[in-house]
Amino acid sequence: MDWTPHIVVKVEEESSAQTAVTALKTFSTGFPEHKATVHYIGSLPSGLKFCKQWCKEGGHKFYHHVSNTKQSQLHYEIVRSSRDPVVLIRGTAVFYDDISDYSTTKLFGADTVPAWNISEDTINIKSIEKTIIFVAKPIQVINTLNDLTKNVTSYVAAEGKNSSLWGSQNIIMDGKIYKQTSGIYNMLYNYDTSFFTNFSKKTANKYETVFGGSAISSTMAKLKGIGKDTSKIMEHVNAAMNEDWEGVKGMRDDFLKMIS
Repeated sequence: MDWTPHIVVKVEEESSAQTAVTALKTFSTGFPEHKATVHYIGSLPSGLKFCKQWCKEGGHKFYHHVSNTKQSQLHYEIVRSSRDPVVLIRGTAVFYDDISDYSTTKLFGADTVPAWNISEDTINIKSIEKTIIFVAKPIQVINTLNDLTKNVTSYVAAEGKNSSLWGSQNIIMDGKIYKQTSGIYNMLYNYDTSFFTNFSKKTANKYETVFGGSAISSTMAKLKGIGKDTSKIMEHVNAAMNEDWEGVKGMRDDFLKMIS
């Protein structure tokens, strides 16, 4: 399929600038001979300067969004304005092989994160892992969303401004809080899994993600706060900071082991 890549970069703290732009640094490996559109959220100068320069030198498009823009809102707006297949990429992706030949007959394809306890009382239900989402049928995605939300809002097209429609959803059951992660793809996935194709091991092995790479200190603090040992994760984070891409490999597996 002929994919149009969109990379969303959000740098929440200066110390995370190096890990938040790994997708740009390895983009030519994952999508050779492709041009990307980079969406930079916020105003921290180090990440902003790198993204602008990278786009200028490579002939890529660049958009700057205000700091309160949500990735879930931005994903919706990108897909709503698309007619051809798009791939949504987090700035924290690291590519090891050409992934541009990916194909699916479903509305979208991605990887998943299993259910895990955020705290004693709060459980993240199984969710779409947002590092890379191949949206094969953008028009059908929006039509399906409009159908799902027709009794919630009469004007979904206004979403992406101030609405929290695509924010995380929570229900309380048997004294536990079950949390659905934000984003239109978690809404679709949890409504009907047949809209979605899970990445094969072959596809998943072509890239890695720097978990928490947009906000390392706060992410690690949250994990430590629920009793998780982040030492192995920090080894991968430090490798990404030093552009040691081989050292980033296995981060996803170590993260899943940590939250299991």
